[in-house]
Amino acid sequence: MVITEEKIDVIFSRLLTYVEKKFKSFLCKESLFQIKDLLTQTLKDKNKVKSFEEIGLFFAESDVIFVEAVSLFDFLRKNFIAHLPNNVDLREAKRVERLFEDIVNSFSKGYVESYTKREINNLTFLENHIIPSEMIYQLSRPLKSHIEYLRNFLYSIITDRDFDSVDYKSCEFRIWLKEEGKQLIEEEIIFKNIKFLHKNFHNLIEIAQSYKNQGFYKELFFILNEIENILLQNINNFSYLNTKLLALEFAKDPLTGVSTRRGFNVILQKHFEISELTRLPISIIIADIDFFKKINDTYGHLAGDEALKHFVKIIKQNLRKSDYIFRFGGEEFIILLPNTTLEEAIVIAEKIRETLEKTPLIYNGKEIKITASFGVKEVHPGEPVDRIIEDVDKKLYKAKESGRNKVIY
Repeated sequence: MVITEEKIDVIFSRLLTYVEKKFKSFLCKESLFQIKDLLTQTLKDKNKVKSFEEIGLFFAESDVIFVEAVSLFDFLRKNFIAHLPNNVDLREAKRVERLFEDIVNSFSKGYVESYTKREINNLTFLENHIIPSEMIYQLSRPLKSHIEYLRNFLYSIITDRDFDSVDYKSCEFRIWLKEEGKQLIEEEIIFKNIKFLHKNFHNLIEIAQSYKNQGFYKELFFILNEIENILLQNINNFSYLNTKLLALEFAKDPLTGVSTRRGFNVILQKHFEISELTRLPISIIIADIDFFKKINDTYGHLAGDEALKHFVKIIKQNLRKSDYIFRFGGEEFIILLPNTTLEEAIVIAEKIRETLEKTPLIYNGKEIKITASFGVKEVHPGEPVDRIIEDVDKKLYKAKESGRNKVIY
């Protein structure tokens, strides 16, 4: 190939600057020098292309982002073509293009091998430690069938063995979804989402199998990422369904019909586990009726009971089906908001506050105006529950101290 070692030095000097400015991943200079040496050898002997698999393995194990790694080779390709002599045959530029395509594919093969092994370990951990201990059997059985199916496909990548794909209409998950699943899943939007994800899961594995058979490893990596995202979305859906079913096992407050305090810790912990997998946020609201004792003293305890039921009704009007309400004692309620940022939780709390303020309780023909104060906090997996409650209670206390009928975060 008609390109001098001096020009290669110039290109790699530019590459070093490019990596320092553009990369989020940590990449040491020694790795770039290793690529330079191997690329120089490959220009003389095309059989050296296969050695880029080892570079791919190393990059994956070093947690270098795949897209960044591929962009590195794209940078080199463009610069190599730009440094070809002006009078060079056009076919030489084509040879450079093909060479870098082969290099990227070989690199991707090594990267995919490491990535696949890691994913197999993650699936095994999910199956052995999260799903059986935290999920009821009616939900864990079909989900584990998908995990097993994906794991078998991943094994076929690293062992280069055959894989027998199954049509989405005839797999165990689909049979469960049509029969038992349809009875368990009350929310139509959740059912349709699971059905859609199930079909895509199978279709993407078929595409991935085609890429694997053709040796298109860069394309295979991106498809594997999509498959992983679909599986995580379904785990999120099933964890939500599991938590809903478990919530039914906890005693309800006989007056308001919402869950009692003892169910809060269990359900929060389960959503922490979902959040660790999906990186989705969780927020908490603690709400307390203002001057509740005055309502009891003025209108009687039966009016106080009606005020509590009225408050719960207003809260439910402003929540989604995926949210939870717990009576924490007296006139205090805690609201658990999965997949909700602090900003979104503040909006929800304000809606509840405004609706309550504008909607008085009618009791024995009398209009009783009710307001409430709110503390709001976004929480994170690993935070002790007692500290969470203490933090949100402090915000609620500030709302009370600063005039009531407020949202503090």
